[in-house]
Amino acid sequence: MKKNIFDKMSDSYEKFHLKGTEISMGNDTVYISPKLKLMLGWSVFILCCILAYVFVGRPFGNGGNISKEDKEALLDKKIDVDEEHDTIVPYEKDADKDLNAFIEEYFQAITECDNEKLQNMVVDASVYKDNESLKKKAEFVTEYNNITVYTKEGLEEGSYIAFIVANLTIAGVNSSPYDIITLYIVNGERGYRIHNGTLSKDITEYIEKVKGDKDIQKVYKSVEKKNTELKEKDASLRDFYDIINRVNIETNAAADQLTTQENTQEATVEGTSAENTTTEGTTTENVTTQDPVQ
Repeated sequence: MKKNIFDKMSDSYEKFHLKGTEISMGNDTVYISPKLKLMLGWSVFILCCILAYVFVGRPFGNGGNISKEDKEALLDKKIDVDEEHDTIVPYEKDADKDLNAFIEEYFQAITECDNEKLQNMVVDASVYKDNESLKKKAEFVTEYNNITVYTKEGLEEGSYIAFIVANLTIAGVNSSPYDIITLYIVNGERGYRIHNGTLSKDITEYIEKVKGDKDIQKVYKSVEKKNTELKEKDASLRDFYDIINRVNIETNAAADQLTTQENTQEATVEGTSAENTTTEGTTTENVTTQDPVQ
């Protein structure tokens, strides 16, 4: 009779260390063969793997993949983007060494105002033709350290939403506060590129929805908590944030005032145009009336 795989494995284990076991139960004796032991052992192992997958998550990773259909269905799902919700697209933490190296190089290029390098790292290179804005920023933020990258799958194949947490070195500030930056990254023939252009409506909506995922919201809350603790201990950091808040308030006020002025000017121009139209109409009518007389 031809032996199956369990018979063969049972024979092999019996030769080395798996032996039959006799268990006395009153006047009766139950014999457990090596083959039955082997089958029970494998059954327990498989059951443990299934339970580990269900309760812990995908083996060898802290993220997961979702299908293209699920991503597209997410766009139709009604989600309050301003509220935290159950995780839809799980993140992976520092899952790709090449991507981490690319992001670290990107932030280094920003602090070094290296426009040439930055132009080769983004989709829209025209943004970095002038480095005046980079120089102004580099006067304050001089370095990005301890970079951690949380990635979620992007809407398109080969794309990622990267949530980057880093310590900032700020001129005149004693401590190194945390910052969290969101980037949309694509991976194509030219390798990784940061999509710094105008994103489609679907991609923008997708990013806003997954940003509210519970797992990434924990990261946001952790950053906020750490910065609050740092501000309580560091007066120089408090002063820096006060300046930033004041500048933001003044900028917003100036923007509102400019918008009001533009609206007023538009209304004036429209009114003038209406008056001109009426005047021109009157002149035309006068000419028409006078022509027969002439």
